[in-house]
Amino acid sequence: MSSEQLKSWTYCSLLTAHYMGKLGKFWKTVGASAAGVAALAAVNARIRRNANEPDDGAFGGVARSFEWQHGQIFYKVAGEEQSGAPLVLVHGIGAGASSFMWRKNFDELARDFRVYAFDLLGFGFSDKPASAPYSAALYVELIADFIREVAGAPAHIVASSLSAAYSICVADEQAELVNSLFLISPTGTGNLRARPGMSGAAFYGLLQSPVLGTSFYNVMTSERGIRDYARDELFFDRRRATPRLVAQYYATSHQPGAQHPIAAFLSGYLNTDTRASFAHLRQPVTLLWGKQDRTNPIEQAAELLSLNPRAELEIFDRCRMMPQEEQPEKFNALVRNRLRARSAAA
Repeated sequence: MSSEQLKSWTYCSLLTAHYMGKLGKFWKTVGASAAGVAALAAVNARIRRNANEPDDGAFGGVARSFEWQHGQIFYKVAGEEQSGAPLVLVHGIGAGASSFMWRKNFDELARDFRVYAFDLLGFGFSDKPASAPYSAALYVELIADFIREVAGAPAHIVASSLSAAYSICVADEQAELVNSLFLISPTGTGNLRARPGMSGAAFYGLLQSPVLGTSFYNVMTSERGIRDYARDELFFDRRRATPRLVAQYYATSHQPGAQHPIAAFLSGYLNTDTRASFAHLRQPVTLLWGKQDRTNPIEQAAELLSLNPRAELEIFDRCRMMPQEEQPEKFNALVRNRLRARSAAA
């Protein structure tokens, strides 16, 4: 596995260095015995049976479904239709990820804008088909289709990490769909830009195996693993890793089929190189970065600004990966004020 693919491991929202040693012991314990495999299958089945349903009431709006070519896409919408170009919120990629991450932003922004928040294929309440070709290209296509067929173009996009990278590709390749971009710690320049090789394909096959792959995934998405990663990497203020947040991520990550996009993610199939696309952008771009982000350090912003000097950078002190959650008042005000200013200028 290349160095770029190894970065993918550390970028998964629930894969932490705390548990890599335990994973080694896990595989040694399993061995190749039929009894061990049978025991793992039983444990996996029990974990699935005991998993709660995710909470769909984290924020308001009307729940709807978009029938996409690869499955049903769950989304919520709120705000007046006459309030200008729509605002589309796209959650990040990681085990347990969903539009739940916008719970402190959706209702507030819907006071002034028509807001849409949807769950990507394989995440949240959207379908999670095992047969879907999970890749960067699939998610670029989904974001574009959602804007075109549901939200209505052109739209403003707020997106995080890898989904921010996909949004950059949409804005470059189909510029007529995107008015402006708010990108939270986007990847695709220094991190998560390399395509997988043979080792990535082999690892993907292992992660997709029904017993060993599921067992590996369950170790990664244990309640303790979720809590520790949220405390150490997602948030600067460890207290924000609340029992509700841990329970939501755990429930979401243990829905049937949730491991499929994560297997593609960890194997490098969701990576995309955004350097050329970002340099081409003509839409207004605001980069939003947690100053203490350790997973995608703020130094990455320098390369983006050198590629496209028209972009603007907003730094959130005492934040890591989730400025929209750690400082929602500042985040919401920034998005609102920029969109109002752009509307007035137009």
